[in-house]
Amino acid sequence: MNVLRFPGGKSKKSIRERILSHFPLSYDEIRFPFVGGGGIFFHTPTNKKRWINDIDRDLMGFYEALRDRPDDLINKCRAIEPHREEEATQEISRGRKVYNARMREIFDRFAHDKNMDQALRFFFINRCGWGGRVNYDIDSRLYFSNPPGWSIVKTKKLEKASQILQNVKITSYDYSRLLKGKKKSKVLLYLDPPYFANTNLAQTSQLYKYNFTVEDHKKLSETVKKCHYYVIISYDNDDFIRRLYDNFNIYEEQWTYCGSSSGENQSKTKRKGSELIITNFKRDKTVYDLFESK
Repeated sequence: MNVLRFPGGKSKKSIRERILSHFPLSYDEIRFPFVGGGGIFFHTPTNKKRWINDIDRDLMGFYEALRDRPDDLINKCRAIEPHREEEATQEISRGRKVYNARMREIFDRFAHDKNMDQALRFFFINRCGWGGRVNYDIDSRLYFSNPPGWSIVKTKKLEKASQILQNVKITSYDYSRLLKGKKKSKVLLYLDPPYFANTNLAQTSQLYKYNFTVEDHKKLSETVKKCHYYVIISYDNDDFIRRLYDNFNIYEEQWTYCGSSSGENQSKTKRKGSELIITNFKRDKTVYDLFESK
């Protein structure tokens, strides 16, 4: 039900249910230190105390706007007409489609406008830009490639997302703040940090606006080891990560992602992945059986 496009997102039902099958049966609060596109968050119980966080202030500003002023934001979104097939044209000089010149002009204008509604700016660029990435730096891969993504405004998904966000704590802290607390609290943490495979890529090829260094991955593992809460981590399957969490429960999962890393070819290429689910508690067989039986 999430509304954002996000690199490495977990919005596909088959992926989401594999991850949710690792959740404990009972907890009072759930926290998302790296909420990203919210692929798991938007499918967890709304009767729990909930806290979402991400260091990307623009991302969290969008969630805040959708929670606090949904009518205003949604009306502004719907004022921008979605893509129509008859608007697609060819750009011969580069040998690829310019899907919609009208929307491309809006995209380019939004990319440079620091004075407009920043939640609208973030959402439009996320839905229509390359790979769903939103990085306003001049050297980033910020270009128009997915105008059909704006068709989401014709659905009721924004309204539904706003309802889920009600009464949710929204912050833009360092993730470590969410891992601190009393030992006896029944708090569940779901962490989906930047992929380790992304660490050594050139800046223009990195999937995330705020990437992790090797030292950041090590720091996260040390912070998690000191945490008293239930912890579930999604990570790419790498020997380095396995070594960092060698005293934890590690489960290997395989799935096919929603699209490729290229926004232009998302509907054509399906990328298979192998990821690790890492926990500091034993898997609850009851929950596992619930999802396996579907």
